[in-house]
Amino acid sequence: MPVLDTGLLYNREKRRTASLSISVMNRGRQGARAAVQLYTASPAGSAQGTGGHETGFGRMQTESLATVQLSPAGRDRSMYFVSRDVLLEAVYGIRVTVSGLAAGEVAATLAELDEKGAVIAQHRLKLLPAGTDDILHAYIANHTQHSLTVLQTDTNARVAAIPLPAGSSPRKLSFTPDGREVYVTCQGDKTVRVVDTLTHEVCGELTFPQEAVPIAVAVSPVGARAYVTTVIRDYVAVFDTDARSLIKLIAMPAGSDPASVAVSPDGKRAYCCLINRGTIAVIDAETLGVGVTIKLPFGAKPSAIALSPDGTRAYVTDVYHDRVYCIQTATHAVSAVIQLEIDSDPQQLAVTPDGALAYVACRGSDEIVAVNLSRNEILTKIELPQGSNASDIAVTADGLKLYVTILTFGYVAVIEVASQLPIAILPTGSFPSGVAVSPILLQG
Repeated sequence: MPVLDTGLLYNREKRRTASLSISVMNRGRQGARAAVQLYTASPAGSAQGTGGHETGFGRMQTESLATVQLSPAGRDRSMYFVSRDVLLEAVYGIRVTVSGLAAGEVAATLAELDEKGAVIAQHRLKLLPAGTDDILHAYIANHTQHSLTVLQTDTNARVAAIPLPAGSSPRKLSFTPDGREVYVTCQGDKTVRVVDTLTHEVCGELTFPQEAVPIAVAVSPVGARAYVTTVIRDYVAVFDTDARSLIKLIAMPAGSDPASVAVSPDGKRAYCCLINRGTIAVIDAETLGVGVTIKLPFGAKPSAIALSPDGTRAYVTDVYHDRVYCIQTATHAVSAVIQLEIDSDPQQLAVTPDGALAYVACRGSDEIVAVNLSRNEILTKIELPQGSNASDIAVTADGLKLYVTILTFGYVAVIEVASQLPIAILPTGSFPSGVAVSPILLQG
């Protein structure tokens, strides 16, 4: 995962830099994702050392300026610009962390501007020699052990075990776009806990109206919002992730059991599976109302949904008919049906970052089904031990590995995409019900 950086820049006393203008450009033929971060340095204190030398420690503060999806070169949205006022800052730097198939083809530049907007200096961000693979993590929710297990995706080593309150029963997880926080639904005590991925500690908590039980969560890739589905009281709860406050409870039909939820790449729509109504509720992010309801074939029970990287297609699993539907998001029409083995019981699915494949966790048939999305047909099947009860699946940001939670046996299976074979079995905690993998993790 390439990291582009200016290094520390010192502000001038004369003709002082008032603002920074950062441009990021994708020169590759594939898409890429870029996270732009400002960091500033300040002394935390000083002391008079021996020999008249001042000694002391400083600290670095970081701020996420943007996390964006870059289209291939020559297309709309292949470039991105962002600015930031730094008049009062003495020392600063810009870091751009990149992922995706064209990650190595992304370039970034920085212009320092004075108070009149004139360019004082220009910089081309340099590629750092070290990557960030060592701090990219998979978080696993251990449902009956009331804890989270954190695995390093580069080495598959366990780096942390995060205890949660007894009876919390964590179930599903979702990362913020910059990877700095992960949101965890806790069915037992009806909360969503927020975990800081740098410290691996709980740093916040979201609560719900009485009787509403949170099930699934999806943090929007654009804007500071999290969408949480609840049962018993059928809502989609929308939270402000900056203020950690409830914005609105969007009521769903009584008894509809809102299940999985996914947000479009531009953050304008959220798609919610209403498992007992056989429909997908499309939520408008501006009005926070259901703008469209997509009807699936009679008897369908949609259990999970995932979107293609460009947001043009939604893929939905149906546990009743044992199918995967491809829905065109522009027309809300089902354009393809992928029939799975009878009684396969497809639970969750994940789409690779290049949009080429979808992987479906099938609890009934104890297998992972790989679907070729260009042809909408089954490519291969990856067998799991009998009685595995695969409960969730996630793909790494580089598209090289899959992480599958094996509910019955208390471990995560790591599958290599290139060979379509398991390459590791990693013990976690009892009943691992959910897994999420870092998108881009900004260092701070």
